[in-house]
Amino acid sequence: MNIKITERQAPHGWVVHLDDWDINFKHLDAAQDFAGLLQARIDAPHVWPNAFGQTLPAEPVVTQRLGACVE
Repeated sequence: MNIKITERQAPHGWVVHLDDWDINFKHLDAAQDFAGLLQARIDAPHVWPNAFGQTLPAEPVVTQRLGACVE
C-alpha cells in the first residue's frame, strides 16, 4: 500500500492518500499520526491461517530432521 501526505489548498488541510483512497485532516500532526499508525500495522508481523483452522507463523519454522537408516 502506498501512503503519502499532501497539503490541500481550499479549504486548507492535509490529505493522506492510501492508494486510491483519500482521507482529509485539518492538521498535519493528525495526518502524520494516522499514516504512522497505519504503516506500523502494515509492518507488524502477521500469522497466516490455513485450511485446517490452525494458524501458521509468518516466518518459516526451521526444524531438525532426524536421519533414519533404511536398509
